[in-house]
Amino acid sequence: MRRPPPILLLVLLTAAASWAWAQAPSPPDPAPAAAGGGRVALVLGGGAARGAAHVGVIRALTEAGVPIDLILGTSMGSLIGGLYAAGFDVDALADAVVEVDPTSAAELLLPPRGGILDLQPLSILLDALLEGRRLHEVTIPFYPVVIDLLTGEPQAAPAASLADAIRASTAIPVLFDPVPIGDRYYYDGGLKQTIPASLARSLGASYVIAVDVTREIPYQPDRVQANLSRIFISIVESFNVSELADTDVVLDPGLRDASYMDFDLSADFVAAGERVARAELPRILADLDALGIALRPPGDPNAGRPINDGWRERLALARREVALRPRPWNLAVDLALAPAASGERVTPAPAPVASRLRFGVDLRDGPLGRGYLGASYARSVVGGSDAVQLRAGYRLAYAWSVFALADLAFDGPWAARWGVRWLALPALTLETALRQPLLALDAAARWRGGGLWLDGEGALALDGSWARGHLEARAAVGPADPRWAAWTLRARALAGTSSADAPTTERFSVGPATGLRGTPPDAWLATSLTAGSLEVAMRLGGDRDVLEVALIAPSVWAFVDGARFDAGAGPTTAWAVGVGAGLDGSLFGFVPFALGVDLGYGIATGTWRLGWRVGPRYPEPLRF
Repeated sequence: MRRPPPILLLVLLTAAASWAWAQAPSPPDPAPAAAGGGRVALVLGGGAARGAAHVGVIRALTEAGVPIDLILGTSMGSLIGGLYAAGFDVDALADAVVEVDPTSAAELLLPPRGGILDLQPLSILLDALLEGRRLHEVTIPFYPVVIDLLTGEPQAAPAASLADAIRASTAIPVLFDPVPIGDRYYYDGGLKQTIPASLARSLGASYVIAVDVTREIPYQPDRVQANLSRIFISIVESFNVSELADTDVVLDPGLRDASYMDFDLSADFVAAGERVARAELPRILADLDALGIALRPPGDPNAGRPINDGWRERLALARREVALRPRPWNLAVDLALAPAASGERVTPAPAPVASRLRFGVDLRDGPLGRGYLGASYARSVVGGSDAVQLRAGYRLAYAWSVFALADLAFDGPWAARWGVRWLALPALTLETALRQPLLALDAAARWRGGGLWLDGEGALALDGSWARGHLEARAAVGPADPRWAAWTLRARALAGTSSADAPTTERFSVGPATGLRGTPPDAWLATSLTAGSLEVAMRLGGDRDVLEVALIAPSVWAFVDGARFDAGAGPTTAWAVGVGAGLDGSLFGFVPFALGVDLGYGIATGTWRLGWRVGPRYPEPLRF
């Protein structure tokens, strides 16, 4: 599966985090004076994915010995600034942000509760990274900027845990809940102070270095989205005119054309920040000399601080806490194109072509604790019977969960499965289940690693009358620059056998459900089957920003399917070929999805078949 890019991912997470606080606002204390009598403030602006440039700026300044006596941050600048102020060195900071998996740090809220997304998990992960520090327990004075929801005025965040302060400063209104602190609520300060230079002056800064990573919206008067974006950005920028006038130097990495969701370009953004800072160093050093502000020894002053040790272990424990935390009621909508329900065939084979439109709901959390209950109705789109699926599950511990599924076909047999899942490793899930009414044992293993997916599963009838297995591998190879096209290889294999006296429901329907995409459904009913599929896909360039809410990249592919089976008249070989096209992308930069359509031609049958696919995003290209 496509791994959300480096620091940017946390960027979106972060630039979209939710907020939480612990006390009513109080005026911030002035920063302590630096050696030499002046105070240097580093002001890090908001910009979501583009905020990765802040890491490069910090690296260049510290290597040159520029003192950083206080840090102010808005939105993504708050995240980067807070971790650095707490003691993370630049290298550990970049690694830590990459390690935070946004899919485990954000949850869709249905129904919405003050926002569309819940990023409370992000606070838990950050709190672990920051060792539970409070806002005042930092190595460098740090002031995340928030806006009071009641008054609409920007201010330095009131006293709270450092993780919650960062979360409040990144809580984009409507997208995330406002964060309660004491009896007040706060949200992202970037709407009125993207670059809070005046606040830095009020805190006693003698010299203000600001990093501006705001977005430049293209002038396209014939596009509604572009017009709305320009109007909104112009309102935000109007608040920053006086702020920019309060700075001594503004570092602009030149990212105004980049989307706030361009996570793939994080390495480029970091390099751009370092490049612009180094270009401005002669001016900065001359200004500091004129003000009598002494430089520090070159190098990162945070190197070797204890907080940099063991942060990966702390993060792993926090992931467990996120998984097991009690939550309020949540409603998940189940809407998908999926293989035939197991009520139609007691042991359905994984299908590359969807054959059912499924709609349902899941109730989670609340009084159910770690459990869930769900129901779906599956409507056949390629023939066969419709079915209802009931499901339930419960998380016994972080690594163990139990589940049950029952498929009730309208004009066929019923089927049920009871099983257990084990999270053996962060990227490896093992599963075993018992299915009825025909007793069979299922086993499955799923592994995700960077640009590679491996799925394997098998089933064995306990009376020995039938057996089957399935293996799927997907890998992507492409250029290091994610803006270029990339090739993806996808392969599937399916094999099985059933005895002559096995139930007809355990025969193999050789057609779309078993990988022969050009054939009609149920083209042949076989007692033995070996089938395979090979796809070569090309992703047409990098992600494209759509309406500021999604990143989408188009893909095209070609495939060859083959099957060798025995349908009672001896061994038969059949082939299908076809092409496909689709879109893969992510909502808000971190909720992946894939949509596609296949057009296959069955060589043996002379038939054409159209199939749909809906599923997780394919893995990103392996980087050289």
